[in-house]
Amino acid sequence: MTFYLCGYTGSGNHSDEDRIRGSCRLMSAPPDVISTNPEEEFRYGIAYLAGIFDRLPMLTAEACCLTHRPEAADTLRAAGGRPVLWGWSGATFSRQLVKNLAKFDTLVVSEAQSATALHAAGFAKKTRLGPDLSFLVERRYRPLQGNFQTDTVGLCLSMPEGQGHLLYRSYQHLLRYILRETDLQAALIPYCVRKGRDDTLLHRALAQSRLGCHRLVCRPDGNCQELRGDISLCRWVVGCEGAVAAWSCGIPALCIGATPRAIGLAKELFGSWEDVVVPLSSLRDSDELTRRFRQFLHRADKLRQELEITVPLRRQQALDWKW
Repeated sequence: MTFYLCGYTGSGNHSDEDRIRGSCRLMSAPPDVISTNPEEEFRYGIAYLAGIFDRLPMLTAEACCLTHRPEAADTLRAAGGRPVLWGWSGATFSRQLVKNLAKFDTLVVSEAQSATALHAAGFAKKTRLGPDLSFLVERRYRPLQGNFQTDTVGLCLSMPEGQGHLLYRSYQHLLRYILRETDLQAALIPYCVRKGRDDTLLHRALAQSRLGCHRLVCRPDGNCQELRGDISLCRWVVGCEGAVAAWSCGIPALCIGATPRAIGLAKELFGSWEDVVVPLSSLRDSDELTRRFRQFLHRADKLRQELEITVPLRRQQALDWKW
């Protein structure tokens, strides 16, 4: 069977890179990656794992087209392949989404919450519980700029589209709390670096007023394996997409943004999500994130113990996936 990974926006969004690298570990032969930013696949080393194209070729009926974008089914089938929704998460369904999902041959999701939602929407026969790709990405350690102390907080901070000053001020207050009121070190670790959403620019702005603090480290961009190496050196993590990467590395993390993916995975790793996921709508003032972080630290040791049990099991389940 020939595999095509379709609908990727480029590995500058390291969550997309996670999906590609995790998928490649499950395949007996290198897949072809269809990316709208193929230069990013070369920059971050995906081109050494897979064939890289900026558009779909004409395919045969045996070609399996894996995508996490529900609106892509018509395009994939028109090219001659079999569309499979791969690693998608969701809990609510619009009429248009239901129409899009109906066009796929198979719907493969990585957590039970999404599978249950698909069953309730009438897709029980098409739905399979599949591998969690984030648990298949390996780590790579790179030289440190300054030593990570034992108690380092990794800050994988992003500005999701549509968010404004309140979230930025929340980040400022959190960083001020860590550096002024604790002895902890803070490491700013980017997890999305591309035009229009570049975490390194956000991190420079946040660090600008803290340049005199020797306990603040700004890590450079790298591929997702290198960023996971940085994350693994931290004792705790606060972040958006980077929080899921931290959980898969066994690091307690407070996730900013209540996506279906974050909520579903948190339930399976910890039994509940409320203590480890912060909905953006809950940030009523710029101190709320700092308050949630302080509460999170009280539970962090228990979370670490739970991850020591659940992460190896989750990783083995992903490795045992059968097509």
